[in-house]
Amino acid sequence: MIDIKKYEKLSALNLTEEEEKRIAKDLEEIIRYFEVLKEVNTDNVEPYVYTKGAKLFLRKDSIGKHLEREALLKNRELFKGKFYKVKRIIGE
Repeated sequence: MIDIKKYEKLSALNLTEEEEKRIAKDLEEIIRYFEVLKEVNTDNVEPYVYTKGAKLFLRKDSIGKHLEREALLKNRELFKGKFYKVKRIIGE
């Protein structure tokens, strides 16, 4: 059984009991799928490391709609100076 509470804390989520059950079920299905993949015989298959000729398509940066600072400041407790404060999750 997957300890959903651990992952809920790490991701700073507040899940309902129903959501916890659904996510735990989904994760267990994913893990079962990987167990099936482990059974595939790959003895004579060469590792495929490089994708020859692959291209990385990036979008151009562009100015678009953004939130107005005044609207953001309605939640002042989320700010420290000009930055957002977020819960520390590394090292917990």
